[in-house]
Amino acid sequence: MDDLIAATTEDEERRELVSSIEETRGYPLAPAVRRALLKVSRAHFVPLYCRQEQPGVWTWREARSLVYRDQALVTKVDELGRPISSSSMPSIMAAMLEALALQPGMRVLEIGTGTGYNAALLAELVAPGGQVVTLDIDEEITALAAERLRLAGYGEQVQVVTADGLQGYAPAAPYDRLIATGSYPRIPPAWREQLALHGVIVGDLLRPLTTPLFRLVKVAPDRLEGHLLRTPAFFMQLRGEEPTRPTAHRVRELASWREQPRREEAETDLESYELLYESAFALWLERHLPGVERRLYPVPGRGLGTGLHWQESLLLLVPAAEGPRPAHWHIEVYGQHPLWSHILQLREQWLAAGEPSLEAYTLEVAADGTCQLHLNG
Repeated sequence: MDDLIAATTEDEERRELVSSIEETRGYPLAPAVRRALLKVSRAHFVPLYCRQEQPGVWTWREARSLVYRDQALVTKVDELGRPISSSSMPSIMAAMLEALALQPGMRVLEIGTGTGYNAALLAELVAPGGQVVTLDIDEEITALAAERLRLAGYGEQVQVVTADGLQGYAPAAPYDRLIATGSYPRIPPAWREQLALHGVIVGDLLRPLTTPLFRLVKVAPDRLEGHLLRTPAFFMQLRGEEPTRPTAHRVRELASWREQPRREEAETDLESYELLYESAFALWLERHLPGVERRLYPVPGRGLGTGLHWQESLLLLVPAAEGPRPAHWHIEVYGQHPLWSHILQLREQWLAAGEPSLEAYTLEVAADGTCQLHLNG
């Protein structure tokens, strides 16, 4: 009887999760994705999560009370206390699954196994007759996910492989669909090569200020093209064996900047501060401030300040008081350019252009995997 009650409760929680996703985004999920989310138990795949108690310090906690909320849950951190694996927000999972447009019988390659929950959803969407191959570079992660997939009844339909996802998995290619549940600054050539003609890639593009979701179609053997998705997202960067490209310069410490005269000083409110993190406007900034970077700075007595670096200049936004959502922010600008004035001008231009959204951008991929964005119209 207790098991029946628990199963009924979990079914209700899944329905509530699906309803909350649909209510938040304002339109219904695709029927097949909705059925998969209602069927697969996230609680089975995410029994525990890592909670950050203080910077670099994490503790394991029971996930049951959080698992059917629309939030990401960290499931592994490295020896330095950095998150390296998680269960993504279900709403973002749903948006990516919808963009894949999966059909029964398809072959799918997933880059980034994580808990195995997303692989189970993929398996539901390509059944009957489909196959899912999921890769992760971390052997501990793949072993645990494989066992949970087996216990959930997906052992035959999902092949779990420990491998560098940036290289794909040639032995099971070609794939009708490829999904990458981690961000990366370009499209690895192996992904294009292992994708069937007219196949689809859905992933997360790592950029200086944003990590937008994208959908690409293989329109020719050597050509991918597509567009960004409307749903903002943030994923951990994919880990692989490719050499890390060196940064163009070493970021200066805050104390070094503050030794210089201030070029600008101002105050702003929470709305203006949060606009800098709004994906569509952040993308606009990237395109008009090529080479811009964001960095967080600890400011004694004020929490974390947000720094934007561009052409030997720093714009620093410091909260007026510590807390989760300070209402006012102090602005300091150092270096060659009046960055705050420049950003306010760019904001007016963005508003005048009709506040272009993420999905207004198309995406072209060069032979080496680098990506070019183009604003429609």
